[in-house]
Amino acid sequence: MTRELLAGEHAVLALLRTRPMYGYEMARYFEGEDLREVCPIEQGSLYTYLRNLEGRALVMWREEREGLRPPRKRFALTHEGAAVVEAWLREPVERLREVRFELLVKLYVLHAVDPEAEAALVRDQLRVCEAYRERARERVTQAGDGFLRLVAQSKLSAADATVEWLRDHLATLSAPAGTP
Repeated sequence: MTRELLAGEHAVLALLRTRPMYGYEMARYFEGEDLREVCPIEQGSLYTYLRNLEGRALVMWREEREGLRPPRKRFALTHEGAAVVEAWLREPVERLREVRFELLVKLYVLHAVDPEAEAALVRDQLRVCEAYRERARERVTQAGDGFLRLVAQSKLSAADATVEWLRDHLATLSAPAGTP
């Protein structure tokens, strides 16, 4: 049985969804201001992920040479890799703790390659988070007093904040261009 892809491997596939890249280009994205805040992938991990994805036939590479420089590998998605990442990009996350990594990576990529799919994902994620919030409310009322209630209230608070954040983002996506 093949293990599930790691979150970092999904992030690498998602970045390659934007265009084929050299490893050092991908490293600049993961070390850059935007993605570093969400998924800081160090160069050593990046190349490990690329080898793992190549072993699963999800990415391929072509050696290219510019002038007298040493040859470099340009990585791209295979057909299977493209199918895997497309499905992953459109699937809302089930666990609230995955919002800060996986969902943000998905939104980053979809914003660049398919803004309509970005809005659809936010709507789907909003439904998932609203359902989670309702379950959290039930847990608060059933928890009684003590530590379990504190945990349930913490989860409800996180769900409330995430639902509001998603609503705000959806409103931004739905606003006409040029509107703050």
